Amino acid sequence: MKFLTLAFLMIMVALASAGCANPSGFQTTFTSNSFNVAGGQSAYESGIVNIDFVGQRASSVFEIDISGGEKGSGFTWNFGANQTSYYLSPEGQCYEASSSAQIPSGFPKVLKDIGSLTLGKFPVEMLEVESDTPALNQSVVFDLTNCVMVSTYLVNADESNPGYGTINFFNVGVPSDSDFQLPQVCIDAVGSSRPKIGFNHKRRNVEAVSPLSKTLQYTLNTFKIQN
Repeated sequence: MKFLTLAFLMIMVALASAGCANPSGFQTTFTSNSFNVAGGQSAYESGIVNIDFVGQRASSVFEIDISGGEKGSGFTWNFGANQTSYYLSPEGQCYEASSSAQIPSGFPKVLKDIGSLTLGKFPVEMLEVESDTPALNQSVVFDLTNCVMVSTYLVNADESNPGYGTINFFNVGVPSDSDFQLPQVCIDAVGSSRPKIGFNHKRRNVEAVSPLSKTLQYTLNTFKIQN
């Protein structure tokens, strides 16, 4: 990707001058609201997201309510080294899955500095980042003082089909190894003959499996490292 324009370079200089070196990971609790985003779903989701930039691991705990009455919850783990993921349902059933999700290595790929704003009276920077789908435009609110992401906004690229999403991040920190430790029921599922689920959030191969975390998908995308 060739986005190394002067403006882009100045944004990265600004991040560096603020002391924002790439952290080893990202951990946050979150709330997410969406209306008619991408696939036409409206939903509310909350939970915890953990990303290990160095070890290429991600995990989440989530609850999601989708318009139409569909609900889902559970735990997910994603390992970049072997492109394998796991979903633990509320009933205690663990599914092993192949994964095409790209786990990021640091700060987001910035396309445009939208400008300096205040959230209340809290100074932040609004940045446009590259989306993983042409159907969505994505931006983030970034705290340059504390070097943390505050929130991210999603907007349908097709203005004739309006859709919006907001994810807020709370208690931002760095995860520990224990946040990526599989429970025994998932260890027992490794290499099993159980049906696998699609973990790319675009399709599912097992109808009975609850909806997977959409916030993890958008958060992983937000942190794409620049190339």
